[in-house]
Amino acid sequence: MKQKAGRDDVMDGRKPGQWLIILRELLRTPRDIGALCPSSAALANEMARPFGASFLKSGYLVELGAGTGPVTEALLMRGVPPSRLVVVEKSESLALCLRSRFSDVNVLCCPAEELKAEMGGLAPVLAVVSSLPFRSLPPAVSVAIMSETERILAPGGLFVQFTYALLGEMPFVPKTFRKVRSKIIMRNIPPAKVEVFRKPKAEADGPDISAGGSGAE
Repeated sequence: MKQKAGRDDVMDGRKPGQWLIILRELLRTPRDIGALCPSSAALANEMARPFGASFLKSGYLVELGAGTGPVTEALLMRGVPPSRLVVVEKSESLALCLRSRFSDVNVLCCPAEELKAEMGGLAPVLAVVSSLPFRSLPPAVSVAIMSETERILAPGGLFVQFTYALLGEMPFVPKTFRKVRSKIIMRNIPPAKVEVFRKPKAEADGPDISAGGSGAE
């Protein structure tokens, strides 16, 4: 009897064409890419886990460093409305790939550290999901990107980031951000750690934003 496909089998985040695009970009700008392989379906699903159709009733979710779009696809499968998703990719060829795959999604081709100016009036931002390789970027660039992230993220908003460094703390995350979840994903090449942080919630702001699931694992 044929085995029923699981969710990670249905959503393959590493199709052959995506490998070729990532390899080409890795050879062109290795510090901006940070990995030879696109994110696996298991990793992409964990990045998207805190979100769903009910999450974005009025605001936006920003994805940084979307690459070929495995996390974008996972976010859409979780029910995030395309009109509420802003995908940021610095590479022109990758941005073109994203626009072709996700025609209803807002795709911005710009450096992440210039995001606020590029977004215009798209606010509030309730979450930022990042696949950027902060450990391989120049430190000054990483600091600038995190400063921009902190600037655009609404009070109580979520910041999701993955890293291949399974031990130690996530670099460059603002000290005021509180870690609410951490999980290691072995079904990825190489294995990765996904962490969810919350920006401090100012008084008199809207309802708290759930990170989904349990606390740190």
